[in-house]
Amino acid sequence: MCKVTRIHLKTDCKSKREKLINFCLKDEKQQFLAIGWSYVYDNKNNINSYDEFYNTVKEDLKKRGKRINHVLNVFKDTVINDLFWTRDLDGNYWICRVKEKAKNELKDDMNIGAVLPVEAYKVGMQIPGQIKASFNRPLGGTAEKIDEKMIEYSKYIFNKYSKTKTYNYEKKEGSILDNLPAFDLEELVIIYLQLKKNYYLLPSSIAKNSTTVKIECEFIGKNSKEKAVVQVKAGDQSIDAKSYKVYADEGYTVYLYATKIENINKISNCIEITRDELLKFYEEYKSILPESITVWENLFE
Repeated sequence: MCKVTRIHLKTDCKSKREKLINFCLKDEKQQFLAIGWSYVYDNKNNINSYDEFYNTVKEDLKKRGKRINHVLNVFKDTVINDLFWTRDLDGNYWICRVKEKAKNELKDDMNIGAVLPVEAYKVGMQIPGQIKASFNRPLGGTAEKIDEKMIEYSKYIFNKYSKTKTYNYEKKEGSILDNLPAFDLEELVIIYLQLKKNYYLLPSSIAKNSTTVKIECEFIGKNSKEKAVVQVKAGDQSIDAKSYKVYADEGYTVYLYATKIENINKISNCIEITRDELLKFYEEYKSILPESITVWENLFE
């Protein structure tokens, strides 16, 4: 099965990181994903394979009381046709297909100790929120497995940008609302409220993946002092409107979107965004919506 992984291209370069990014992604003849630990070549000149490099690093780290870094295992276990997402210094995301197994490669000025030869394509900045979020987690590490929901998306994107049929991807049943990942469903609802309900989004209010925050974000009216909050639940999750009474009592209009919303009639200023409303909005504004949302149309039947 094809694995999909997120990786930061960020070794402890002696030169600028831009040189590392250019070396890895910008050469049309050969492209790589790269990791560091180039210092292990200093005292051992007979590193002739990735396994030898891996074992040398592992031995060195063990001597210093450190555990082996996860990305070293990622490189070790990667096989041809696995996919990676990475990001350049301009904020563009790249989809990368592995062409060969990992191999040792010394580029001391960029602190490169090993590489994965890849075929890489710049996708741009409009990609699903779940992939973006994986790059921004404080403790995410150098490499991290991407959510399984992104596997078919990643296959489709590689085919699209490589103009090939390298991967067969599984199409999902249902409508776009059934298949949108949670992050992108939230973004669609937020755009809906701005365009159809005449609100400004307050960016500083956007929830940062906290399970204790009951709302996605806060809005203010464009032509009034009205204020609003919204909560979105994907899949079969339900929402109890009574949980949002505190916002209604403080003068907020509360917007909720979920498969099932309980007790909504018991809370004043609480409005359900229906599935039909959101689908109608999607069809009406599809031409100006982010590609990270509309691309999912190609992944369902």
